[in-house]
Amino acid sequence: MRSMSWLRLAAACLGLALPAIVALAQTTAGRPTPKPPPMEAFFQPARLQDAALSPSGRWLAAQVASPGERARLVVTDLDDKEPARVLIASKQYDVRGVQWVNDDLLIFQVANDDDREKGHLRKRAGLSSVQRDGQRLRLLIKRDWDTAFPAQGTAPLEANHSFLALGPAGSDELVVGEWMFDNNGDFASMRLIKLNARTGERSSMLDNAPANVQDWWFDHQGTPRAAMASKNGEYTLYWQDLADKRWREIRRFPWDDQPYWPAFVAGGGQLFVSQSDDGTGASGLRRLNVATGQPDGASLVSVPGFSSGFGRVIDRSTGELLGLSLLTDGATQVWLSPTMKAMQAKVDALLPGRINLVSCRPCDQPRRLLVHSYSDRHPGEYLLYDVATDSWQRLGVQRPAIDPEQMGGMDFHRTKARDGADLPLWVTLPPGATTQPRPAVVLVHGGPWTRGAEWAWDAESQFLATRGYVVIQPEFRGSTGYGRAHYRAGWKQWGQSMQDDVTDALRFAVQKGWVDPKRVCIAGASYGGYATLMGLAKDPDQYRCGVAWVGVTDPRLMFSIHWSDIGRESKQHTMPQMIGDPVKDAEMLKAHAPVELASKIKVPVMLVYGALDMRVPIEHGERMREVLRQAGNPPEWHVYGDEGHGWRRPENILDFWRRVDTFLARHLTP
Repeated sequence: MRSMSWLRLAAACLGLALPAIVALAQTTAGRPTPKPPPMEAFFQPARLQDAALSPSGRWLAAQVASPGERARLVVTDLDDKEPARVLIASKQYDVRGVQWVNDDLLIFQVANDDDREKGHLRKRAGLSSVQRDGQRLRLLIKRDWDTAFPAQGTAPLEANHSFLALGPAGSDELVVGEWMFDNNGDFASMRLIKLNARTGERSSMLDNAPANVQDWWFDHQGTPRAAMASKNGEYTLYWQDLADKRWREIRRFPWDDQPYWPAFVAGGGQLFVSQSDDGTGASGLRRLNVATGQPDGASLVSVPGFSSGFGRVIDRSTGELLGLSLLTDGATQVWLSPTMKAMQAKVDALLPGRINLVSCRPCDQPRRLLVHSYSDRHPGEYLLYDVATDSWQRLGVQRPAIDPEQMGGMDFHRTKARDGADLPLWVTLPPGATTQPRPAVVLVHGGPWTRGAEWAWDAESQFLATRGYVVIQPEFRGSTGYGRAHYRAGWKQWGQSMQDDVTDALRFAVQKGWVDPKRVCIAGASYGGYATLMGLAKDPDQYRCGVAWVGVTDPRLMFSIHWSDIGRESKQHTMPQMIGDPVKDAEMLKAHAPVELASKIKVPVMLVYGALDMRVPIEHGERMREVLRQAGNPPEWHVYGDEGHGWRRPENILDFWRRVDTFLARHLTP
């Protein structure tokens, strides 16, 4: 019989009544359709934010937050031999990034809403440790030059350090990196330090390490085996042979032409790399021959149509590779262990139609499974499976105010752009949508060299869908995650074929009969803000309005504003290749700068910026506001004085989306 100590503590922390697993298969048949959830349900912090099993599977650590309170660290004994405890609870900080070092020791980070000052992070996440019984709280890495938590004995490391890897299984050891900067203040290299998480004692590692290393890969014991140096637009991959402790250069390649990228080290020192094929757009995981610098044999796993990063699930004691994590249209686990493959099948049968991410402890002979289960409509919940008793328990839902039956359905599509190129996109339809065309929002992701969406519950798109809008999220060329060719096709295409892809994604949804083409707005942040303004200028008859926040308005400013956080080497090497050379391509950059095209924008515009933004300084917005005023179309303008490149404070997030909701309703209502 399960003890109620965990349930009582969880209910107190989460404000929830936790049903047994038999209540998982719920139905809403016959239930009247309620009003959509309030805005706070989408944008306030989740109640149960994360959870992790200890290495033995006996204890569970969870990050939980009651309404209006900070996220706390709670630990419970699943064998019910020790009382459940709230280890860390602060009125100032949210607990983040909890990990078990061993069964007796945890590490964690903290964050709050006041971490920005003068355009940069005034405080970092830091790193602290605490015993499972709540004793010996120790600050290991400062958040800044001040001490956030009391420390005894060895002084903590300064804020230019970060956690990288765990040491040998069962030990108190960590590996942390010291961030080294050049004379221009740009990140130059990372020096490795061995740190005892219990005592704070440390020692330098790798006196013979290669120069200019910015990325490291470690084996199951925390030993660095692979290193990637970066300098002057070129990468150099190194490998450490444990026999002589020497580092050998494996291969060099330019920043803009990476044949593969290290994924992880497993087994007896095997380096696996992620490799993307230009012809098919498929990515694969292959073992690298460190003697030749070339991948060996066939892919361990191949992902057609996507370029995925690969994560590992290993036996911490032996390094045996037990499973892989990857991303296709959604997160996926591939188990190499027959035991875990059968366990995954059992979980998926119980929770069909969802993504079910399984954590096993210990994974060679699982004692318990922790399952994070979610879907496009379900924000997520955590469940616990006891292998010995074959029993399930729901630990908690992440957003109890969200009813999955009220959410919209999100689907992945592929179509052809006007030039025949592949165009991936996502469409979220309003809940209960009829066959009649609906108003729509084209939501353009930032980056732009990133992936915009995956099959999962998303606060922004679901909020808009529950307000009656079809949400279109184009993965325009230049986006990552869909093959190397798709990514490279976006180079020097800001405002050109990248913008055409956004238009073509909308046209696809219109042709399907989902969207009323006369009631469409475009919106986005950062590059998405740029694409919003370019869309209004390039296709003025296509949209009724636009919302751009922290958006680039003149790509030339990205090169010339010296106090932004864009590094000197990026301005010299990657940006000229990927955006355009500020000298050679000056006319192209000017022709596709929204500040030069304000006279073509005829519909209402909302511009929102953070006064502390160093990625896209507020000068971008101020110039755009002025030229729109001169063109007779003054924008709706708002600045958050305490924010940077995006919104962190809950009150600002809610205020922003209220403004967006009002703006869209005003201009998309018939």
